[in-house]
Amino acid sequence: MIRKYLSILGLLFGVLHGLDAQETQHIISHNKETIVTDPSKGANSYKREVVFPGKEKEIRQIMLNLRFECPDGMRCADWDYVDHIKVMPKNDSTTYEIARMLTPYGGRFQKDWSFNWKVDITDFSPILRDSVVVDYIHTGWEDNKTRGWKVTVDFEFTYGKPAVEALAVHKIYDGYFSYGDKADPIENHLVPVNLQANSKATFGKVKVLQTGHGMDANGCGEFCDKYREILLNGQVIHSQQLWMQCGDNPLYPQAGTWIFDRANWCPGYLLQPDEVLFNLSSNEAYTVDLDMEPYETENPSARELLVAYVLEYGKITADNDATLVDIINPSNEEIYSRKNEQGALAVIRIKNNGKNNLKSLMVHYGLEGEKPKKFKWEGDLPYGETALLTLPEEIYTAQETAIFKVALKRPNGKKDGFMADNAKQSVYTRPDILPENVVIYFKTNNKPEQNQYKVTDSFGKVWFKKDSVSLSPNTIYRDTLQLPQGNYTFMVEDSAGDGLEFWYKARDGRGDARLLDTLGRAIKHFNSDFGSHIIYNFRVEPSVPYHLDNAPSVTMFPARTDGPVTLDYFANEAKEVTVTISQQEDESKVMETHLYSTLDKGTFTYDLSYLPKMRYTLKVEVDGEVIFKNRIRLKE
Repeated sequence: MIRKYLSILGLLFGVLHGLDAQETQHIISHNKETIVTDPSKGANSYKREVVFPGKEKEIRQIMLNLRFECPDGMRCADWDYVDHIKVMPKNDSTTYEIARMLTPYGGRFQKDWSFNWKVDITDFSPILRDSVVVDYIHTGWEDNKTRGWKVTVDFEFTYGKPAVEALAVHKIYDGYFSYGDKADPIENHLVPVNLQANSKATFGKVKVLQTGHGMDANGCGEFCDKYREILLNGQVIHSQQLWMQCGDNPLYPQAGTWIFDRANWCPGYLLQPDEVLFNLSSNEAYTVDLDMEPYETENPSARELLVAYVLEYGKITADNDATLVDIINPSNEEIYSRKNEQGALAVIRIKNNGKNNLKSLMVHYGLEGEKPKKFKWEGDLPYGETALLTLPEEIYTAQETAIFKVALKRPNGKKDGFMADNAKQSVYTRPDILPENVVIYFKTNNKPEQNQYKVTDSFGKVWFKKDSVSLSPNTIYRDTLQLPQGNYTFMVEDSAGDGLEFWYKARDGRGDARLLDTLGRAIKHFNSDFGSHIIYNFRVEPSVPYHLDNAPSVTMFPARTDGPVTLDYFANEAKEVTVTISQQEDESKVMETHLYSTLDKGTFTYDLSYLPKMRYTLKVEVDGEVIFKNRIRLKE
């Protein structure tokens, strides 16, 4: 299915800011398609023929938007498999992998779950033309009758003058290469590639999609930190560690080992490619080579899943050209949900698309209906590079939601070469209002040396802090704060990246964090399975009523046990609560039922060691409504 439309809001926004009109078009290759594995092959292909814009149409940018949902009548899939998005142009025998998705552990997601990712694929604009086959390949071996994903692949085209003249796309590597094998070292496959530059070429780009997989005695390739070098004509022009910290994944919590750091990927992640620019001359002969860190091991099983391209470019279109890439904060996009450490300060990403280094520009920003704030940025940004800008004045309105707008003007004091991508808008959501007196409730687990918590304002001033040296194991702390009117951030940090609870580390125990009023009522509950950190922005307004978090907080730990399971219940109101433990495969087979006629707070331990070793479901109902449901695995 193909869906097309013009971005009317973008057109209007551009006109209001004195910018060029910007035309966008969405072309969808896979529309809410149910994607499942083929266990007989380990991969399942979903090919769809799509008609993209013709070669005569100027393209400024292409974003790939990827949406996952739980499929109708099935559970979200359980495992972190590799999915590929490949394209096959009609008059080109080459298959190009343009994006790679690492699927999440979906065992905890409910039926209404969904998530959106995006990646810039503008470099592939020369091949995303006319008739193209788009192949979504889902790998894995799990049950395809009861588990899967509902996937939407959306190509978002923005039309207009390209930032640079695209000349060539060369695929130089594509494979699933063994790593650490003495008999077949990876450098046998990552051999130097000789190329001849286009007659119009002025620079090139190496673009790499690489993830590590497999599990040898050293954890390689999925769980080992190795470096890769890119060489031009035998000289190293770039080196980087192929490693990613997963505890701050915006998609959290997941089932499985979602917090474990991995080789350039995390579960539930649309891979962002590595890109390195280099100078080229017309008709120049040159050599590009990728080298992995030397590594050998006995009984090798590590693999590097790698595809690499060299792209050649000609003339940069404009001398001075600033682009607003995105608004990070405020934003309602899920991928930025954990990027809000600045509290009430806005954060944007800019890019230099001009030939001259970007050394200054004006940023106009603010909430719709208010007088725009102005900020002059100064720096030194080469072509193709991006920068994060934290804008200096706080953003706040009493409205629950509002439109936040940003416009870039006068790059290097000059007229922008392409003004249509200088402005964006996002959704601002007012932070929760808290009273001036607030209580931090913090219960440590068995590893308090990994934790600290604090309250800061938007400008980094610390109003309260409790370091790990002040914390003891399995202890409840209640810290009362009195804060003046203003914007604040409550942050909990975990140096091990495993939160206050994680199923795989049951021996570490479980902790809790919440904010209470002085009457002991919950204002905000936090999930203890948070990975690296909790970041919660709020505002203190003494004269404004605050809202309580009246939904009961229910947690169960551990999920894998040889018998004992502990249930924590915290609510602002006492109600009738029923706890039921039944077989997972047949919930009509109830093992235990516990009735609490007037319960608001409590901790209860159930010893299930007498039951057969299998999977069970623990369900909590409040006044007859199911509010919590989780699986228990009873270990041998």
